[in-house]
Amino acid sequence: MISLNINKSRIINLFSFLRFRLLLLIFMIVLPFFGVIIYTSMEEYKIAAAENKNKAVELVQIAADSQNQLIEGVQQFLAVLSHLPEVKGRDPSACNVLFSKLLQQYPSYANLGISQSNGNIICSGVPFHRKLNMSDRTYFRHAIETGRFSTGNFQIGRITGKPTINFGYPLFDQTGKAQKVLFAALDLSWLNQFASRAELPPGSILTVLDQTGTILVRYPNPGKWVGKSIPDIPMIKTILSQHKGIEETTDLDGNLHFLGFTSLVGNQETGNLSISIGIPKQSVFSGINHMFTLNLTILAVTMILGFLGAWIGSDFFVLKKINVLVKTSNQLAGNNLSARTGIVYGKGELDQLAYTIDKMADSLQANASAIQYQATHDFLTKLPNANLLHDRLDQAIKTAKRNNKSLALLMLDINHFKEINHTLGHHFGNLLLLLLGPRLQNVLRQSDTIAHLGGDKFAILLQDSDINGAKSVTRKILKVLEEQFILADHPVLVETCIGIALYPDHGETSDILLQRADVAMSKAKEEKSDYFVYIQDEDHNTPRRLVIMGALREAINRNQLILHYQPKINLKTGGLAGAEALVRWQHPELGPIAPDQFIPLAEKTGLIKPLTYHVLNTAVNQCQSWCQEGININVAVNLSTRNLLDQKLPDDLMEMLDKAHVLPSSLGIEITESVIMLNPERAMEILKRLSGMGIQLSIDDFGTGYSSLMYLNKLPVNEIKIDKSFVINMLTDKDSDMIVRSTIHLAHNLGLKVVAEGVENKETWDRLKTMGCDYVQGFYISKPLSAEQFIHWLDHSPWRINRQMNNTGPKAA
Repeated sequence: MISLNINKSRIINLFSFLRFRLLLLIFMIVLPFFGVIIYTSMEEYKIAAAENKNKAVELVQIAADSQNQLIEGVQQFLAVLSHLPEVKGRDPSACNVLFSKLLQQYPSYANLGISQSNGNIICSGVPFHRKLNMSDRTYFRHAIETGRFSTGNFQIGRITGKPTINFGYPLFDQTGKAQKVLFAALDLSWLNQFASRAELPPGSILTVLDQTGTILVRYPNPGKWVGKSIPDIPMIKTILSQHKGIEETTDLDGNLHFLGFTSLVGNQETGNLSISIGIPKQSVFSGINHMFTLNLTILAVTMILGFLGAWIGSDFFVLKKINVLVKTSNQLAGNNLSARTGIVYGKGELDQLAYTIDKMADSLQANASAIQYQATHDFLTKLPNANLLHDRLDQAIKTAKRNNKSLALLMLDINHFKEINHTLGHHFGNLLLLLLGPRLQNVLRQSDTIAHLGGDKFAILLQDSDINGAKSVTRKILKVLEEQFILADHPVLVETCIGIALYPDHGETSDILLQRADVAMSKAKEEKSDYFVYIQDEDHNTPRRLVIMGALREAINRNQLILHYQPKINLKTGGLAGAEALVRWQHPELGPIAPDQFIPLAEKTGLIKPLTYHVLNTAVNQCQSWCQEGININVAVNLSTRNLLDQKLPDDLMEMLDKAHVLPSSLGIEITESVIMLNPERAMEILKRLSGMGIQLSIDDFGTGYSSLMYLNKLPVNEIKIDKSFVINMLTDKDSDMIVRSTIHLAHNLGLKVVAEGVENKETWDRLKTMGCDYVQGFYISKPLSAEQFIHWLDHSPWRINRQMNNTGPKAA
């Protein structure tokens, strides 16, 4: 009984491997048959290839022998004709009649005739109606020169218009000198007849070439190729270079052939002909392929039937367990960690695999909670992280939308957190973050979420909250943070900036709310306020701004930015004193982009230097161009903070001026008061170098900044420009009028010239003139103009200048 149980157990274990062993056994039985079939087919391929190569050589040799016999017959035929009285005589009409009758008897000839030693045809079996000369034919010249029978190349007969090969047979006078040539034109159609009678293998192609690579005969389908000269095709090159042989090559139609070829007749002097016969490999191997496919099909069907029998026979012993294992694995992959196989563990591989899967499921289930927690919570603070916040924010937005409610998202950042890390160490910084979470949670509802987004940044989700509720919670947070944190006996006071964004007022998706809460927080930090509610107009991070940032560098590199020039008029003389260069950008998709939109971006992204150098270089080249037209004026360019504090600026400017052959006095540089005051010492150094070079310097927008009169007195500038905000209002506002008057008086006492911007009417012009202002700019004179428009304006405006053509470069205005 015990023995029976043991045998039964062994049988069960044996059945655990049954399907695998059956399938493997069937495969091992069938595999040698596959090898035999493949080996046998390969040998048959080799034999068939060898046989057809020999057949191609035999057929082409038969064709060559037939051609040679035909040519020998032509030679004998012409030799016989040469003795006839009609040929020897001097009566062309008798000769014509003779040859005409012979052409009817021998249709393989296209024409028979006689030509004199100078090449003129005097007799022809085919009538001709104009004087013809054949002295240019190779076979004719060879027959005359050598006195021997000669073979020509392929040609289209001048009389017959047919493709032929001509032969010449010399006729001698009494002195033995060739005085005439008896010629015969052999119609090439005989080769087509030969090909049709020769019992070529199916699909075979017969081709005849001359020594130039011209196809004389092509059977079948001669129309496509006959008469074409294609010596550079590999098949043709092989035939012309080797003359005789057998090759596996691609035919003119792109099909693989066994190609046999040989020379037909002649030598290099009289012209060679080559004939080839190509037997297609596809037709050669078609029978073998069919048998190979049939054998493989029979074997495959046998193997499939064997596999099917093994599959069905082993279903009860193997497949049931495999299905259970697959089902359990899929459940585990679908995050159902409670799934188990339920298989009784035995010694078979499937039983062991079931045991392994169940143990793995136990381990996964035990660790799932920890993994889920780590994926959704911050390691340091144990607060929800950005992933969990994003998920809860998505769910809160759906709930708020369904219930027609609002919610608020607060973004919190600790001020001077880096100083805490640098002063006390990162350990204390981490301790502060750890203590901050519980304190914030004390003022939040249980339904609210506080998340640590990394670094010193936190986010707070307030469900079912409007702006008043958000502000109330913000004030509670600020209040609870007024109490100091004790970090290892070190009291630390925390200050924060909080940004507030609301759904749906400021955004309807989690990504937009997070972005706009972050923008609001940055605005709070920028304005040094405790909190800031998102405002659309204060958000500079718009898609248009991003497009502009991305396109600006390309616009600079491709010279898409252009300059417009606004004239500056001398109030005393009424003449043109100069122009201010203003950059313009016409974007192909966004349209015109104002300078105040892309210049600040250039300053922030580091593009301000290439942008300014592009403007400077364009302005300098324009000075040079205008100088050649006799317009010697000063062109002014605005500089930003980064440009002015660049120590290489003076050298770079001098290089530009020298390259364009422009005097430094023709270039003006305008800087604002605020730019100078950021770093007065360095600005003073750079300005002195520029002034020493002869460049005209101006302080732009004077009166809007907070410059020091002490620095103004020391700066090496030539003029100041009164901001247009004062000039526009000076006729209606006494304070503006007083500022303009005082500025003019102050500048003149300092030895500086004064330019008034924003002159838009004659009344302002007259008022400034009475005040003693030196120069004016504004729409009353002209708006900014392109270089071409500037010339037109200059030629048609009251403020003309006398052009002086010279070669010495621009003069200072």
